[in-house]
Amino acid sequence: MSPAAGLANLDFAKALLGSLHEAGAIHAYVCPGSRSSPLALALALVGMPHSVRIDERQAGFEALGMAKCAQAPVLLIVTSGTAGANLLPAVAEAAQARVPLVVLSADRPPELRQWGAAQTMEQRQLYAPFVRYAEEAPCPDAGLDLAYARALARRALEAACAAAPGPVHLNLPFREPLLPASIAAAEFHTAPRAIATRRPPSHAVATLDAIWHTRLDARRGVLLAGPDACPPGRAQALAQLAQTLGWPLIADPASGLRAQPALASHLIHHADLFLRDADRAAALRPQIVLRCGSLPTSKALAQWLARHPEADYHLLDPGADWRDPTHRCQEVLRLQPEDLLAALPAAPRPAPADWLAAWRDTDARAGAALTQALSEDGEFGTPLLARTLWQALPPEALLYVANSMPIRDLDAYAGARDTPLRVLCNRGVNGIDGQIASALGAAAAHAGPSVLWCGDLAFLHDLGGLLAARQHARQLCIVLSHDDGGGIFEYLPVAQAIPRSVFETLFGTPHGLDLAALAAGLGCSAHRVQHAEGLRQALDVALRGGVHVIEVRLDRARNTAQHRALQATLQAALREAP
Repeated sequence: MSPAAGLANLDFAKALLGSLHEAGAIHAYVCPGSRSSPLALALALVGMPHSVRIDERQAGFEALGMAKCAQAPVLLIVTSGTAGANLLPAVAEAAQARVPLVVLSADRPPELRQWGAAQTMEQRQLYAPFVRYAEEAPCPDAGLDLAYARALARRALEAACAAAPGPVHLNLPFREPLLPASIAAAEFHTAPRAIATRRPPSHAVATLDAIWHTRLDARRGVLLAGPDACPPGRAQALAQLAQTLGWPLIADPASGLRAQPALASHLIHHADLFLRDADRAAALRPQIVLRCGSLPTSKALAQWLARHPEADYHLLDPGADWRDPTHRCQEVLRLQPEDLLAALPAAPRPAPADWLAAWRDTDARAGAALTQALSEDGEFGTPLLARTLWQALPPEALLYVANSMPIRDLDAYAGARDTPLRVLCNRGVNGIDGQIASALGAAAAHAGPSVLWCGDLAFLHDLGGLLAARQHARQLCIVLSHDDGGGIFEYLPVAQAIPRSVFETLFGTPHGLDLAALAAGLGCSAHRVQHAEGLRQALDVALRGGVHVIEVRLDRARNTAQHRALQATLQAALREAP
């Protein structure tokens, strides 16, 4: 072991991390470890903003949330062995959701692999199905040109921030001694720079065949916006596109568009509810569908599309992949909405006026029936919770919504909103893991108050996130819908197909825990609410700062029954309509 190895390791790490930061990486999450010590120390030496987390799973999802919110790359630094494996769920989510994460995994040198060395496993292809780019660097030594480290940084960020962003992986083996014998205290940056706000450059395409003018001309179309359709700053382009075409816009809650006043004249709020009615859905048969982003959450919407195979179905997507689980898409336009508008040789004639009017009338009737049915004097279930939360949050707030029932209830029951609201959700792989950590990462990149809405199982899945929030003095309000188990399974056929005792064991999974008391035991401010006004009051307190958990206790059976009663009421109201 040459003493020069320690200096070479540190010089390489400094060149790599300094270049990653200069090229646009805004923050790094580092988990303690021996083999990764050159990378950890390099963060402090180059002054890159960073956070330390003891749990790799926590770090992975917190980085994911920050990168998603900031629309900029975030680094993850872990040691060798199983540390990197703990990042796999966050990396998979980043791949599907197109979030720019850069994983730097330290490793033993090649001569120790497959020889039984401690804390050593095959890492080079650890994330192979999910990453946009993967590379293993050589072990640093005195002969290694540091220009390679800087070029590697630029290449990694280019791949992470491409037209379809996503995770990349750099595997970095280091020989011992890992560090120089000493490092002067004066070399360290005791106050790292704040989180940057710069973003990677746009990768727009600006070419389109003139035939698209005739495809859009005077046709009855629908514009769909999926969870990742509209990063901040793109809403105006989609609003203009909807207005130019005269089409309704169905936007997923996490699309960035559901709370955009500029879209009020074209935005449809209750499609998930009224498209469940077969007669009403058939009357709204489209000639063409143009989708931005990934597939929206609504199952009713997906089923409606499947019932109309005669409609032309196209994707507007600058990425290189083909995101069409329906297998209906006829063509992918590698464009952003603004590129489509600019490339059209002339403005097409809009759809007939009665087309948008029919959608808006149906949406208004559904909204009125829902408002009447969701009385604050009745049962406080998740439909009213979704609407109350949606309306109560201030315009500067960020709402992170967990998977399973919360995102579905928000989609169906939130309704209209007069002021903007940032909404995020991990809709890449749709897991319930890492929800608190993801929200914490997003909160760190967001200037206003941050709220997470999750269910009890997602909450229990990520209790370490509460510990991180308390340890690092983060602001976060968690609205916890607690129905003692997996509420989403109540809506599946299996709930009626098997004995109740078997269902509860395999799917319901009740835990019987007092989650408000658990949150208080972890140092959070805990609130229990039983009605809409109580939720509004608790939010008013929680959004002033600190870590708060607002628990809404629900009866799972009654909540399920309320969902079904609301749907029946809505369908009856639509059938009465002319």
